[in-house]
Amino acid sequence: MKDNVINYKFFHWGPFLYQSSLNKEEIKKVKLLCKKDKKKDYRKNLAGLLKQEYSIDKDKLFPILSAYFNSYVKASIEHYQIKVDAKELILESAWVNYMSKFEINPLHVHTEDLSFVLFLKVPKNLMEEVNKTVSHNSRPGSVNFINELKNNNFHIIEHSFMPTVGDLFIFPSTLHHYVNSFKSNGERVSVSGNLILK
Repeated sequence: MKDNVINYKFFHWGPFLYQSSLNKEEIKKVKLLCKKDKKKDYRKNLAGLLKQEYSIDKDKLFPILSAYFNSYVKASIEHYQIKVDAKELILESAWVNYMSKFEINPLHVHTEDLSFVLFLKVPKNLMEEVNKTVSHNSRPGSVNFINELKNNNFHIIEHSFMPTVGDLFIFPSTLHHYVNSFKSNGERVSVSGNLILK
């Protein structure tokens, strides 16, 4: 008996989550922009339950990360197989998060068109804590992205990552995400921001 040939199309849709890694020189440049300056306290603009979140100079940060932002737009166009009529990407806001043990960044979304998070420092003992954790779900200190739809066997709604230094995630600002707390000593430092497609 001869098998029938079945023709089909595959449609790309849903949030486009992008992950890349910065090199050591780029990480060093971004770190130089991050300071614990009480005059630049940015907590009132953010969802996180962190004691230390500060605005950083978006005009100095943009040239360091612009190649990654442009890469995201290009990859997004290829993924969705659509034309994006964007002439310019503008970094609207940027801030640094100093996350300590027991602090949490609850489920939230951002404003503007695109958002990103870049990890600059991870506590030394965090992976040991992760490996000792018994849980069905995400792990201590993980960053989690979640779509609004219900999960079933053919639709994955959540991706969890244990970030390392240099990891960069870019995503649509409306993609829900959260960061789990951890018990390890030390700070986890990350930089986030929002972009406009003009």
